[in-house]
Amino acid sequence: MKHDRYAAQIAAATKAPARTGQISKDQAKKARQRERKHAKRDASAAVTADIWQDREGKARPTDERRARGAWVLRDGEEAGVTVAVDEHAHVLDQMLAKKLITADQCLAGHDFAALMERTRMVSAGRSCLDFTPVGYEGDNDPTHGELRDASERKVLYAQMGSWVWSEMRMVCHQGFWPDRLDRLREGLDMAAKYWAGKR
Repeated sequence: MKHDRYAAQIAAATKAPARTGQISKDQAKKARQRERKHAKRDASAAVTADIWQDREGKARPTDERRARGAWVLRDGEEAGVTVAVDEHAHVLDQMLAKKLITADQCLAGHDFAALMERTRMVSAGRSCLDFTPVGYEGDNDPTHGELRDASERKVLYAQMGSWVWSEMRMVCHQGFWPDRLDRLREGLDMAAKYWAGKR
């Protein structure tokens, strides 16, 4: 009996180094995998940080600003130059992201904002060196585009009415959150339907 127990102890002692050697190989393999994973993550973070560094003539948003927006890099007008764009910069885009309005309504809102920007009436101050008679507008006739924009604005205002129109202006053109979401949706649907017939 003693001899059997002694032989079992010797066998266990001779097998133990092999087992520990096997464990250390597995641990070394896992350690190498972890190192590769960390190195890959660090390289990816370095590339991302480099992409978001300011370029000559192309400023990038700060880390704090990036945290507040939905920034993406898009190809600019110059070849090989990317431009940082906040996809949720406008309140309409934020509402679309929150599924408060549809994509068609969002597009119609942007079209409405562009129309308001083109047709806004800003009273410019008169220069002290301008000796033309007061009220003289010059010899320039309105272009076809200006006439079309004025007509579209007039038609949309007639369709929407003053309540819906004021909500549309407040949200689409001035960038405020809506007071009455139902009125905004109604106006966006009207604008989408109007421009769908034009396209």
